[in-house]
Amino acid sequence: MPEKTLPLYRLEFKSFQDWNGARISQTLIFHNNGSSWWIKVAVDWSLPEQVPGLGYFKRRFVFEEFVEAIDFEPKLDHDTERVSNPANLLIAIAHRMYYTIAEDPKRVIYPILERQRCLPTFEACCLQTIEVIAPTVSTVLFKQQIFAYKTIDRPIYEPEDTEHILNEIDVLEQLRGLPSTAQLVGLVVSENPYKTCPSTDSPAVITGFLLEYYPGGSLEQVFEDEFQFDALPIQWALQIGTALRSLHKGGRTHLDIKPSNIVLDANENAVLIDVSGTGGYVWEWLSPEMQILIQQNSETSPAHTPFEARVSTDCWAYGRLRSAIAEKSGTSGIGNELQFIADGLTKAAPESRISLCDALAQLNENELSSTRS
Repeated sequence: MPEKTLPLYRLEFKSFQDWNGARISQTLIFHNNGSSWWIKVAVDWSLPEQVPGLGYFKRRFVFEEFVEAIDFEPKLDHDTERVSNPANLLIAIAHRMYYTIAEDPKRVIYPILERQRCLPTFEACCLQTIEVIAPTVSTVLFKQQIFAYKTIDRPIYEPEDTEHILNEIDVLEQLRGLPSTAQLVGLVVSENPYKTCPSTDSPAVITGFLLEYYPGGSLEQVFEDEFQFDALPIQWALQIGTALRSLHKGGRTHLDIKPSNIVLDANENAVLIDVSGTGGYVWEWLSPEMQILIQQNSETSPAHTPFEARVSTDCWAYGRLRSAIAEKSGTSGIGNELQFIADGLTKAAPESRISLCDALAQLNENELSSTRS
């Protein structure tokens, strides 16, 4: 049976963005005669009043149909003869439109692979996707081994996301070999996805990185299930605290300590993930003083506050995490011990809180007592 050949001219639709009928945009790849161009068609004018009322999927269909009517050769001149539906609301007013062509400032930025990085590299085309587990993370198979693949590209991308990924790679490289922290396997590379002509030479770019895969799920998922706790709560609290202390000793902070950022390996050991320290955060998991700092200056993000303030909010969030573990442990002796230390970490006044080192010391004593008994 002969192989199916793709047409020389075709559009490959990618992400569609729509804010309730306003600021509509469609990203696509224009393939023509062996070359490819990434294009984003964005609307910066008021749509016909009927369009917002169409509903999301109908708007998307109408806009895709409109995009198919555009002749992208050679200067994106409009050519409504390509579409057989002149009743399309946007096609019908095409004669009143004008356009400008500009580089998309929010395009995905793929950094060039720096050859001085002493990290293994994996070709993106050699990874087989198993499951998408988050907008930026999927499990992949490489040579019969499962890894977690964190990508730069994501459904709602902002240019600073690339900087966050590179920063996370730097942190993970610094923490390689340390227990209870996500372990970096290597970088994922490919030809630049924006490359126009396949025959031209260009340096490889980083599309993301591989991490060891932790099959036990996150603490957030664990907390949703009912099962018998034994020594695991103290073990988890020690492992997370130790990982956090290593991060702080290296001059780094996490700023997003929460149950979904703690995962369990095959032996039920707790592992701290998402260690860039520059990504998102959850308001409720920021210390009271960090919340005040952000409220006083809405332009400030936790990542740009003084190091001492970031360490303090990490420790406070760690105390909250201990409270969550204690709550799941019930009123047992272990639960009470964890809650007592958590209370010391989350006192309202920062100066009255115990330090992370003291909290770990108390935990070690409790673990020794449990072992002896």
